[in-house]
Amino acid sequence: MKTINYPNFDEQILSETLPNGLKVFLNPMAGFKRTSAVLSVNYGSADTSFVRDGKLINQPAGIAHFLEHKMFDKKDYDVFELFNKNGGRSNAYTSFTKTNYVFSSTDNVNENLELLLDFVMQPYFTEEKVNREKGIIAQEINMYKNDPDNQLFTTSVQSMYPGTALADDIAGSEESLSEITVDDLNLAYDTFYRPENMTLMISGNLIPDEIMELVKTNQAKYPKRDMDVKFINPQPKNETGETRILSMDVSRPKASFTLRGNINLKKGQSTISLKDELGLSLLMNLFFSENSVQYDDLYHQGIIDDSFSFEVEVERGFEFVMLAGDTDNPEQLVGKLHDIVDQIPALIDTKQEEFELQKRELLGNYIAMMDSPEAITNQFYGFGDGPQTVYDEIEVISKLTLEDIKQISADFLANYTPGCVTIGKKV
Repeated sequence: MKTINYPNFDEQILSETLPNGLKVFLNPMAGFKRTSAVLSVNYGSADTSFVRDGKLINQPAGIAHFLEHKMFDKKDYDVFELFNKNGGRSNAYTSFTKTNYVFSSTDNVNENLELLLDFVMQPYFTEEKVNREKGIIAQEINMYKNDPDNQLFTTSVQSMYPGTALADDIAGSEESLSEITVDDLNLAYDTFYRPENMTLMISGNLIPDEIMELVKTNQAKYPKRDMDVKFINPQPKNETGETRILSMDVSRPKASFTLRGNINLKKGQSTISLKDELGLSLLMNLFFSENSVQYDDLYHQGIIDDSFSFEVEVERGFEFVMLAGDTDNPEQLVGKLHDIVDQIPALIDTKQEEFELQKRELLGNYIAMMDSPEAITNQFYGFGDGPQTVYDEIEVISKLTLEDIKQISADFLANYTPGCVTIGKKV
């Protein structure tokens, strides 16, 4: 096993790539009783179009999320019930570019780990079970359609990336669900659920040699499946941004202002650097967190309330910032947010004191994760140019300077596309 040392935290990550291509990472945490693991697949809702062995393949929206649901439903047992019997907590979630399967437990760790590995590596799809699942997910989709906050987020992403897979809801639509077949699921599974396209991260109470041997023995059942697969990154054609207006049953209007990054990777980069990602989050904290002067001004003018927040998304092939909240005057809020964004380059030099405070607060949030095996595994990212851990993130944040933030600001703000979405009351 290779060792990545973090001497500042007295921690280490042990790693090994197995013969079938699965990358395994272990983080033994002395003094902890709980163990947490995440089996991550480099495949998400945005990957409905891809090139496999030179052939372009298009699949229905929502198939990655559908596949995640079906992995728990086996021929003669329910995966959740087995985890419960073993005293483990299990879950899964699909993002734009990843599907994660997780468990944590204090007892029966080996049994739970084998269960995690086997149920994800052993698909079981039948037409009857697939059709039944369509009804379940359709109910989920309709539930979210009636959630104004969910619709604000979903429509905001659609406005930034029209005509791409990102414009589709992660769960798809009732129409796209009706198109999903057993053959579609088998093709998606065969393409992406290959050990070499997956990572396993385990942290907490563990003996590395014993756990690694267990994983190796288990994975000997699942051979490597070589194939040439290329992802297709979202490339929206709109250059000027979009404004969208919705009407829903809301007690107060909602609005979002979005900044779509137009990625220009530096030479040698395959993904946005961790420094740029964390720096962008810190930049937004400086101007839009509750501790910022700009937030305070908007709050005391009555333009925003404590529902206001921002989200920074940086994933494979795209990056964006979304600022959103409830407001009596959506147009005024969007205009004010746009004005603040335009002023950032001129104001950033005045933020040295705020930068130090925000940096310490952000560091505190990440350091708190070090006390949770679940947080460490959920925060882990094993794809791209190399593994990224909580410990890496803390080290990067601690070295960030205001000059770094200025450069990140210049790179992002010089080449972004604005947009907005408002949700008003039904008349």
